[in-house]
Amino acid sequence: MNHLRQTAARERRAPIYWWLMVMLATGTALVLMAHGHSRQAAAFLAVMLAAAWAAPLIALQSLASPRRAKAPPPGPGTGTFDDWKKQAHLLGRLLLYYGDNPDLPPEVRQALRAAREDLRDTLKAHPLRDDLERVCGRIRSGAVQQVKEWLWREHGPRVQEIVREYEHLVADGRDEDARILALQTAMETSAVLMTRCAMPRMLERERLACALDCAWLAATAAVQQASRLSPVELSAMLVIEWSDFSEPWRPGLAVRRVFGRLQPEPASEPARAIAAPPPEPESAPTEAPPSPVAPPAAADNMVIRNGKRYRRVRVKRKRKRNRRNRGPSLVDVFISFGQWVRYSVRAWTLYR
Repeated sequence: MNHLRQTAARERRAPIYWWLMVMLATGTALVLMAHGHSRQAAAFLAVMLAAAWAAPLIALQSLASPRRAKAPPPGPGTGTFDDWKKQAHLLGRLLLYYGDNPDLPPEVRQALRAAREDLRDTLKAHPLRDDLERVCGRIRSGAVQQVKEWLWREHGPRVQEIVREYEHLVADGRDEDARILALQTAMETSAVLMTRCAMPRMLERERLACALDCAWLAATAAVQQASRLSPVELSAMLVIEWSDFSEPWRPGLAVRRVFGRLQPEPASEPARAIAAPPPEPESAPTEAPPSPVAPPAAADNMVIRNGKRYRRVRVKRKRKRNRRNRGPSLVDVFISFGQWVRYSVRAWTLYR
């Protein structure tokens, strides 16, 4: 499967590389032609062509998510000084990446700021291996965990709406094919929604790969674990674990963390029995006057309770329409380029 994905990626990149080579050859020819007339003009033309050639590459790099770590973090009491220092730098970049989320509440943002200051002070104080291990443990169990919990508290209700829509479609009595397709669509929709909420800076192809992998893993884990947790919710929770790029993607560990963090409580069915009204004091039997008979046209809209007539009224509720996110616009690309420059400079200067 990995070989097939690499082959498909090469097929997509082949025409891009071809046009880049054609642009490079054309630009080189223009510079050589201008060099015969004026060296200053040739230098200016070379700079402009290089900027135009590198602009789309830098724009794509600014929209891409950070690179994921290739090696897992060292265990407690293990690992060398260089391993823990590398892990500290990865956690520092992760804190900066989480801090770029514009929807973070003040308390979570304050926790991220305090964690960055703790990491900066530790790295500048000539730390030992044990110091780096302790600060990495504090960050991972503190600020990083708070961000993950906030992401689910904030965007979990939207995922539960997708679950209710799926259950409503299944309750309509559709055939088996329609139910399976509805479940697949619901899992992919919840995963894509969480990728946009948890990882705003991300290429669309990376977002698609993340959503598909998490949806497939959620369907597999839901069958193996036999849990009451809906696979639609599980796919969204796995995306939150995916956002932590300070360690490699390990599906088994991610599933264990999700089930350890969120275990659904058994849903209590609503009581259908209605409490009987308190008994009235006995009184002398009196003959009740005959109740007027409603006309047949209005009989269907009338309800008689305790000797009183009520009219049924239907209330129409307006349904909210969610606007689809069609991906980043041209303005978002330019804004993300500035954020990428700021992020790169801060990641280079803060933890050196």
